[in-house]
Amino acid sequence: MKLSIITPVYNRADCILRCLDSVASQSGCGSVIEHVVVDDGSTDNTAELVRDFAAEHPHVRTVFFDRNRGTNAARNAAISHASGDYCIILDSDDYFTPDACAVILNAMESVRDVRYFMFTRDDRTEEFDRLYGAGSVVRYSYRDVLDGKVTGDYIHVIPRDLLEKYPFDEELKIYESLFIQQIYREVGEMVFVNKTVVIAERNRSDSVSWDMLRTNDKAISRKLKAAMKELELFGDDYIGAGHRKYVDGLYFNIVDNAVLAGDYGLARKYIPTLSGWRKLLMRMVIVGRLGLIYKDCLKIYLDHKYRFYNIGMKK
Repeated sequence: MKLSIITPVYNRADCILRCLDSVASQSGCGSVIEHVVVDDGSTDNTAELVRDFAAEHPHVRTVFFDRNRGTNAARNAAISHASGDYCIILDSDDYFTPDACAVILNAMESVRDVRYFMFTRDDRTEEFDRLYGAGSVVRYSYRDVLDGKVTGDYIHVIPRDLLEKYPFDEELKIYESLFIQQIYREVGEMVFVNKTVVIAERNRSDSVSWDMLRTNDKAISRKLKAAMKELELFGDDYIGAGHRKYVDGLYFNIVDNAVLAGDYGLARKYIPTLSGWRKLLMRMVIVGRLGLIYKDCLKIYLDHKYRFYNIGMKK
């Protein structure tokens, strides 16, 4: 069994070598891993660092974009160049624990009837230890996903053929979980092993996590597209699992973000799906064409909220 470690990188000269070293130093796993690194048009010296490292480490395969095309485009390119049976996405500002690959391979060898595996990042170790106990092995079903029991970040070990079948949307940054959920549905059952294999860095000012804040038009547009995509792909699944309220929330997200984006036509199309105060509020905003005022109010609210929680707003 061969593992392909997938790492998109953009302007990470300060930390890319740490990521590369963490894969290269995996004890006893050199013959069964490759590291596919895609430089996404970096403008610092990241590409040079990657080239030099790859020249000395034959397990590293590289792809270099001539311009920045986004994380999901880089992931898709890496997957297309991978040759492993399974892929693991390792962000460039994160890094493996010393025994990560051995832990992953041993767990996969011990569970032969499942094709999808998940492991722990250090920022969720305490949470999972409380829920399941250290080292526990937990089986998740697709119904567990629909019930909201499989949320947040894991380290995913995914069959390469399924990543090829369900590529990441290159225009929809951040919402990778929508495409992963299609794979959950296909495999039906996943195994989570509560062992920490990745150390995550999440306090960078340039982390993609900041882009989820609805404080700019791009974030609003992505949120709108993601809600429509989730409704299209999984709306019937959620209703079948008894989660009508969740689907109602998706409808509201579509109308809410369509108004913020100034797309009143789309908002009107989905107004009939709303009820109660949500329907009344959105009708008032649409009839009065108050989208800009509504957006300003949202920004004021978010500004106070994020300042309260000590989160700096990205301009």
